Amino acid sequence: MITIITDRELNAEQQALWLKARQAVGTKNYKYAVSILKTLVKRAPGFLEGRKILRACEIKSVPDAGRRSSIFSGMRGISSSRKDPEATLSSVEDDLERDPYSISANESLYAAAIDLNLPDIAAFALETICQGTNSPKKHLQMLAKHYIKYEQFSQAADTYRRIIKIDPTDAEAIRAEKDCSARASMKQGNWEGSGDFRTKMKNQNATTDLESQDKVGLTATELQDRLTQLSAQYAADQNNLQVVKDIAGVYEQLEDFANAYSFYAYAYQLSGGADVAINDKAIEMHERAMQAEIEYYEQVVAANPNDEEAKAYLAARRQEVNDAIVADAKARVEANPTDAQLQFKYGEALFNAGNFSEAIPALQRARTNPNLRIKAMMMLGKCYASKNMNDMAIRQLEEANKELLTMDDTKKEILYLIGNLNEACGNKEAALKCYQSIYEVDYGYRDVAQRVESAYAK
Repeated sequence: MITIITDRELNAEQQALWLKARQAVGTKNYKYAVSILKTLVKRAPGFLEGRKILRACEIKSVPDAGRRSSIFSGMRGISSSRKDPEATLSSVEDDLERDPYSISANESLYAAAIDLNLPDIAAFALETICQGTNSPKKHLQMLAKHYIKYEQFSQAADTYRRIIKIDPTDAEAIRAEKDCSARASMKQGNWEGSGDFRTKMKNQNATTDLESQDKVGLTATELQDRLTQLSAQYAADQNNLQVVKDIAGVYEQLEDFANAYSFYAYAYQLSGGADVAINDKAIEMHERAMQAEIEYYEQVVAANPNDEEAKAYLAARRQEVNDAIVADAKARVEANPTDAQLQFKYGEALFNAGNFSEAIPALQRARTNPNLRIKAMMMLGKCYASKNMNDMAIRQLEEANKELLTMDDTKKEILYLIGNLNEACGNKEAALKCYQSIYEVDYGYRDVAQRVESAYAK
């Protein structure tokens, strides 16, 4: 059974193809991307995101896409797709490579997707036709009815509005748009279905309570439901600052940092640049989105250790991300040079990018803040160590260690670093004392047990 999947659900081989395809798209090598993505969607036919990017690349690489399609060529492929819809889901991509806007090929894809209960792929096929034809009204009507069938009333209303733009006199489209808009609102408020008026009012009040309380702690399903509610409000008024902020917050909790960044950035724009806290959130989400991307590529490389091309791409992308984070941090420091927290973030970004010498003065400035002192000193020690200035690194870390009175995770890390540095300097006795201090309170910390016990075994 074929189901819609995300990139996280691809197997290792498919993820390797997905990585190469994204590399090709990034370098605008669309024909190469098409060849990879076509293979990928044939192996993972439920990977809708891959199919969408494949189509976009085909449109880029076929100069006269859509010109060869006839408005009368539509229905001839549907009967054949009914015979073996799974085979059609793959084979139709050969036709779409030649003409991504082909009406007959997209209608075959639509029919196959319907037979396989894949309404999202079916809708995508119709959307592609509407995008490529000069006379989209017929297929927009099909698309609207498709959305109604699957109770996607908000999308149906949007589609009818597109029809009305084409033909403002279409009374049926005008009536249907109003009906679908109303049904979308009813569905959002849970006014459809069984239950008396009191029950529905109770459900509506529960929804209001949910919206007014803190959303932290909701399950993924509840967050998705919340996002659906907010999306309907956003569709009605895209300039509502609170709704935009709420959407950003839900995306953040879902760990969809790319979308969280987009909505926080838009919220900051709506605030007229007055809400600095929103801007800080936008920057944070941008960084986390880039870091999540790197983590994803690291997983792909780990699953394909012999793929040198993937390794090279990961290294290049990691450097790009680090440079972008440094640029953001630098801009914020230049705007507010007395902010110690910004100085620390800038120093940390420089360290992660491998710019150790530039990181040192920023971290030294951050060290003057009592709340940041230990973190800044530890990062300074790492900078000195990265420059092979081990004696200075040890002094800096020992100073930080003296100021920590309890054996928390920070103190353990500092002691471990001091031990490593002493070991590198040949001072094994000093190194062992550091490891022993950790061993006495946390036997399982990193490889401390092995280091301490092996010293006694000699």
